[in-house]
Amino acid sequence: MPVDGSDQFADLMAYLAERLPDLADQLRQEVRQGRVASEQRLKQVGEYQARASRLAAADLPPLGKADIAVLPYTDDESIELARMAVLTLAETMYASRKAVLDIASRQEMGLTVKFGDPELETPSSLDLKAETEHARAALATVRALLSEGTDVSVGAIQ
Repeated sequence: MPVDGSDQFADLMAYLAERLPDLADQLRQEVRQGRVASEQRLKQVGEYQARASRLAAADLPPLGKADIAVLPYTDDESIELARMAVLTLAETMYASRKAVLDIASRQEMGLTVKFGDPELETPSSLDLKAETEHARAALATVRALLSEGTDVSVGAIQ
């Protein structure tokens, strides 16, 4: 039995809510709010006549060139929005770690970062090379799993 786009989006959102709750909340809010469309965009997606009729029936002025409207995301657009958010997150994780590693290397600083007050606790540490490599591998995995045209189940991401 084929899975429709809304089921795929629901599965993806459930997975993200478990693993990345802040990202899931942002995506839910974005999808709930819809996307802004200009008069020209409404004409392209075939929504203009329907909206113009509703405005006329309510004795409201027609949409002008500078006016905007809100359109709901389609199932495919919702999935694409989530796909791009996860990809952007992975790219940002890698780029930020790589930038810190590059700066530390150029400045001949230690490549291990320590967190915490040694007088109050045992500090935790972070190996910049290992973290950068981990983020690079995660980015490669995300790119492979979420590449254009690939039907990816949430289970494959785990």
